[in-house]
Amino acid sequence: MFLMDYHLHSEFSDDCTAPLRAQLEAAQAAGLAEVCFTDHIDFDGVGLLPADLVARDAAIEALRGDFPGITIRRGAEVGLKDAVSASQSFAFCEKRNLDFIIASVHIVQGVDAYCPVYFDSRTQAEIYAGYLAWAAQILPTYSYFNVLGHYDFCAKFAPYSNRAFRYSHAPEALDSLFRQLVAAGKGMEVNTSAWREDPAWGLDVLRRYRTLGGEFVTVGSDAHQPQRVGRRIKEALDLARAAGIPYVATFQAMQPTFHRL
Repeated sequence: MFLMDYHLHSEFSDDCTAPLRAQLEAAQAAGLAEVCFTDHIDFDGVGLLPADLVARDAAIEALRGDFPGITIRRGAEVGLKDAVSASQSFAFCEKRNLDFIIASVHIVQGVDAYCPVYFDSRTQAEIYAGYLAWAAQILPTYSYFNVLGHYDFCAKFAPYSNRAFRYSHAPEALDSLFRQLVAAGKGMEVNTSAWREDPAWGLDVLRRYRTLGGEFVTVGSDAHQPQRVGRRIKEALDLARAAGIPYVATFQAMQPTFHRL
């Protein structure tokens, strides 16, 4: 089976200390054929600095020869906040000759959905619906990307006994996101990190994405530590296949290659 992990971080992300070599050694051990490093590009005013992609890409080139069995792609994860940060991100990324870009929402109206305070004074349904409503609102500010990252990001750190993200939590917002993506020829990411050790979720979400015209996904572990590299990627591929998604995509120079699921 052709396995890939298209959401990896390294020491060049402000929130990660894992060396590129350690991440690649983990990818090799996991049997991955292709990986993409998607280090954070954030102009969101919460203290994170954008990755030094010039230094990162030079480090990748220096390591390629040590991992001949792995195709290594150069990417970025752009954090969406508003039109101003979107313009900064575009100016930063478009001259870097990247292979792949994820657009992600971490900050919702100035609050990081990673933080405990984000979950104060609202129900789970309100939290989940609000996160995606904001994502649907902010997505049109940025167009230089290939897939929308982790639609369920707020579930990753949610303080609930059942964190599973269902289509029924935010049908209108999800439909808006899917229609925007399909119209622009962009895709969805199946990100395994929010599942942690729980059963995988998202079949209903991906089925709706397919119903509205979604043709492809990418899969990624969002690994910030070597032990997470490649984690549950086979499950992500199986989930997309079960939802009827025709293809999983890999990228070079921002252009997709579609692999039949």
